Amino acid sequence: MTGRFSKLEVQQSKVQAATIAPAELLGVPVRTPQDDLRAASDAWRMECFESALQHYTRALRDDRGLIPAWVGQVQMLVELHEHPEARLWADKALELFRNNGELLAARALAAHRAGDHQAAFIASDDCLKAPGTSPLRWRVRAEIMLRSAADRARDCFEKSLVEPGTDWFDRVLIARVYATNSLPAAALVYAQQGLDMQPGHPITWVTIGRCQAALGMSEKAALSFQRATQLPGGREPGLAALKSLAGTGSPTRLSRWLTGLFKR
Repeated sequence: MTGRFSKLEVQQSKVQAATIAPAELLGVPVRTPQDDLRAASDAWRMECFESALQHYTRALRDDRGLIPAWVGQVQMLVELHEHPEARLWADKALELFRNNGELLAARALAAHRAGDHQAAFIASDDCLKAPGTSPLRWRVRAEIMLRSAADRARDCFEKSLVEPGTDWFDRVLIARVYATNSLPAAALVYAQQGLDMQPGHPITWVTIGRCQAALGMSEKAALSFQRATQLPGGREPGLAALKSLAGTGSPTRLSRWLTGLFKR
């Protein structure tokens, strides 16, 4: 194996057993795999994909039985556009957990983003036949079908949202899929739902701003990005989005307004 994939270690640390007990005796907090899973989820929601990948990797180093960490690694590799390695990672996980529905969904996603649509459909069919159900399975199915059967894809997106545990971020993820497929109007619907559910998270404002920008609503987009900068953790993603907007040939008045904002 080469590249990043060779670095994604999942072997149990040989020194773990020798180091945890002394640390506990000294009162030093011991970081658990569940802590890394939570950190990975937080990083993903902030679009810090590299950081999220690192946390998923750390979780697996301590507990290779954590299927959410395997799935998360595949998803982050996809987000980082490292599709061949995402497929390798999914296949490696499925060698350990055969016919797992979540891992099959992750394999389908990686194959689809790599342009192997036949493999994506096969993996998606298999994941829906596997025991259990989840937002991921239906969301991936919807993405695979979006170009060929838009109405059925929308139904699958809606099915994903009635699964237990869905929240604002699930709406953001759907908005991203529509936006990536050059369907900003549909993306805006779900971005607005995410914003309504969680107006205190900067990524909801960044997401809706991107949809507004794609629809030509540049000034509204700029205001959305500015809102993001005012929220905890939102300054960098908000300013990055504003700078991207300023470089897309915005009207002169908007360009002047953005220039003034950057100088504050």
